[in-house]
Amino acid sequence: MPWPSIDVTAITVFAWFDWLTNPASRTFWGFWLSSAALAVAWALLDWPRRSAYVRQWLSKDYWLHPSARQDYWLIALNTLLFTMLGISSLLWIIEVANLSYRGLNQLWPEAAHSGLNALPTPVLVMLYSLVLLLADDASRYALHRTLHSRWLWPIHRLHHSANVLTPLTFLRLHPLEQGLYQLRGILVHGSLSGGYFFITSSAPQLWLIVGVSGVVWLFNLLGANLRHSNIPLHYGWFEHILISPAQHQMHHGIGGSRVNYGSMLAIWDRCFGSWRSGQTQLDAPLPLPQQQVALSRQLLLIRPAAKQHHRNVTNIAVVANTPSEHTTSEYPTSEHAATETS
Repeated sequence: MPWPSIDVTAITVFAWFDWLTNPASRTFWGFWLSSAALAVAWALLDWPRRSAYVRQWLSKDYWLHPSARQDYWLIALNTLLFTMLGISSLLWIIEVANLSYRGLNQLWPEAAHSGLNALPTPVLVMLYSLVLLLADDASRYALHRTLHSRWLWPIHRLHHSANVLTPLTFLRLHPLEQGLYQLRGILVHGSLSGGYFFITSSAPQLWLIVGVSGVVWLFNLLGANLRHSNIPLHYGWFEHILISPAQHQMHHGIGGSRVNYGSMLAIWDRCFGSWRSGQTQLDAPLPLPQQQVALSRQLLLIRPAAKQHHRNVTNIAVVANTPSEHTTSEYPTSEHAATETS
């Protein structure tokens, strides 16, 4: 029996660059521009001290660093893999929504069509947008924190092995981790969509900007790409509400991986004791690991030996991430995760 043929034409140019052209993606080109503008504005507030951060973005050594090249290989691998598998999140969301509706109808039939649809449409839109935001963000926090447990850390360790942070490090995910995040999104969005239809007898409506969730669009517009970057932008008091780039950079630093798990909102870190301010990242940043492990070993989940010698990666003076006085060769091995089961 011949092997089934693969329709390579299905892997279109749009699929390869969806992460760059889709306004629903954090790495949409428009958000790169807004993040760059925000970084320049931040640097202008103290140009003599901060200009080096911005100049780093103009260095080819930054974008062609061996760690950054691993990011690019992972983007290509995950795009190829998930496109060939033909996994459609939208179809699965619809299926989960149907299951959610039928389940609620059996368990709680008296609540069906409760009359909430009598509320003005703008009120329904804002209520559903708020509930979806909270559920989506809470589930991201829960999954991220679970990925730091000893059971899933071998998968997530790949993301934390980055030697430099660029906006594309956001997509530095093991295929298994990307699958878990897709499953999370399918379950959350599908369940809430079915629940909304169960209560209101109408399809859910979100507050949208250019066809994308308005809250997510604004969050991405206001510098979400700086979270994986060398720009230690912090939000001051507002870090009690929103996770800043500096807070997430602290999470990537050696010694900081047990704090600031949040994706957008800081309330989950505050509730569960993992919140830390990002204000120290400018003056005393936590360093990133500065030794590189072969991407193939990380994809195969091979545990690095405690005294294994790794090829050193030249420190290119990523000013906010690995200052020379803090440089370390520590690699985020599974020994780190042994204490990260909370």
